[in-house]
Amino acid sequence: MQLSYRGVSYEVNPSREPSIQGEVIGKYRGAVLLRSHHYTTPPAPRSFVTLKYRGVSYQSVAN
Repeated sequence: MQLSYRGVSYEVNPSREPSIQGEVIGKYRGAVLLRSHHYTTPPAPRSFVTLKYRGVSYQSVAN
């Protein structure tokens, strides 16, 4: 997906992890409430990116 913020374009590829439905814990206004989703494959470990803002370095999670 191509996005833009303040004139800078960037590409985002949201990952969809395959999962199976968790147990139903109830309904609220007709909507089914689920306790959790069980992933069929473990999620990939997140990587950190070192960034700098006004001379101060910090780490952020890269998606």
